[in-house]
Amino acid sequence: MSQAAAQYPDRPVSVVVGFAPGGTNDILARLIAAKLQTRLKQSFVVENRAGANSIIAADYVARAAPDGYTVFVASSGALTINPATYSKLSYDPQKDFKPVALLGSFPLVVVGNASFKGEKLADLKMAATRNSDGALTHGVGSSTFQLAAEYYARQAGVSLVQVSYRGTGPLVAALRGNEVDIGFVDVAGAISQINAGKLKPLAVTTTQRSSVLPDVPTIAESGVPGYDVPVWTGLVVPRNTPDEVVSTLQAALKDILADPDTAEKYHPLGMEVGNVDGTALQRRIADDIAKWTDVAKAANIKVD
Repeated sequence: MSQAAAQYPDRPVSVVVGFAPGGTNDILARLIAAKLQTRLKQSFVVENRAGANSIIAADYVARAAPDGYTVFVASSGALTINPATYSKLSYDPQKDFKPVALLGSFPLVVVGNASFKGEKLADLKMAATRNSDGALTHGVGSSTFQLAAEYYARQAGVSLVQVSYRGTGPLVAALRGNEVDIGFVDVAGAISQINAGKLKPLAVTTTQRSSVLPDVPTIAESGVPGYDVPVWTGLVVPRNTPDEVVSTLQAALKDILADPDTAEKYHPLGMEVGNVDGTALQRRIADDIAKWTDVAKAANIKVD
């Protein structure tokens, strides 16, 4: 073991997030960073590098020094959906990163803006027909949101015009300002606005209802049998990061994820607690890339 690895961490650690503040990844990153800071007695500072469906952040971390001082709270979109929807990427999710932990998983919720005339998912098609172009505008906060929305739209026969934003926070603001009709949004970023009556929840994207939105049906229950799009977040580091550093992070995260306080803080996010099985996360990344590549190809979805 090198002396640097043995002393890790002996200076502040940058926790990179690929989205603007306000979404689940950002909220989760700040929660985990605070708990890592407490356990490892060193600063863990969240750094938002938003844009291009997390490509900017992923590329930054892939090129960072592999010493454990730059870690990536990575969405499943950055690691598994971007490879399925971009013909060229500046990073390779399977070769450029070393998985540390699955931090958690959660559904997206389909929401309409305050002026949306309808209370259920089936109302989207009727709402679209009232527009001159027969389409609804859909706010896109990430590639995951876009693929989930297009996957639904093609199965349900609804036309969507995609409008891009730099993460959930800006997307929710756009929905509140009636800039777009609907959004597929992470639960944590939308729940306060839903509870305040500012956004209308129509359905969730997983096969099971969300524990924080128990009265909101699933998309599968709403007329699209078999629809299931869970979202997850993992912690990864540059590929050549020493195993000793990874082990230090995993030991701390094992305690953090087993802590009842963590589960309590995850609940409002609609999130299930993950684990520190790096091998299983590596396998999940590979399996999800294959799955989403098939979905994207079948739905003819390409971002570039």
